[in-house]
Amino acid sequence: MATQRHVQVSYYGDKFAQLVDEYKDPALFAMGGIVSREAVRRAPTGRTGNLVKSAYIATRKRTNYVRRRYWRKEQMPPEDGVTVGFSAPHAHLIESGRHASGLIRPRAKRGKRAALKFNGQYRKRSSFRPVSAKPFLGPAIDATKDTMVNEAAKVLRNGLEGGMPKVRR
Repeated sequence: MATQRHVQVSYYGDKFAQLVDEYKDPALFAMGGIVSREAVRRAPTGRTGNLVKSAYIATRKRTNYVRRRYWRKEQMPPEDGVTVGFSAPHAHLIESGRHASGLIRPRAKRGKRAALKFNGQYRKRSSFRPVSAKPFLGPAIDATKDTMVNEAAKVLRNGLEGGMPKVRR
């Protein structure tokens, strides 16, 4: 007599997709955290350390951005994406440098002498020079490519293992 075996097959595709959708934001935030830590480690500290303090990570649902006066506004990430940025006003100059030099003159006001005010002092003009680039964010992304993927996989795996129904044997 032949023995019969019954196999019960359950399709968890919808539950799986729901869990991936639920845990993708924490996975993206974890990836951004790895890049941010590496970029902060590589960033020049300077006199005040404002560049390092201005690092932030943002996803559509979560951010650690801190608003400060005169600093850059938070850049919202694309859908299903993460933004790792620095909001210090000089961050772009350090990352990519400035190739030109020039002179800043005040706008002329009718009937009055115009001046620029810097740190409480009035000036007729101000000059700026080229600044060499000291990239820190780009190299951080290149250095953490493999680690980012592993961290995202770990966060997703933990979420899926906790949320999927247990298989009985």
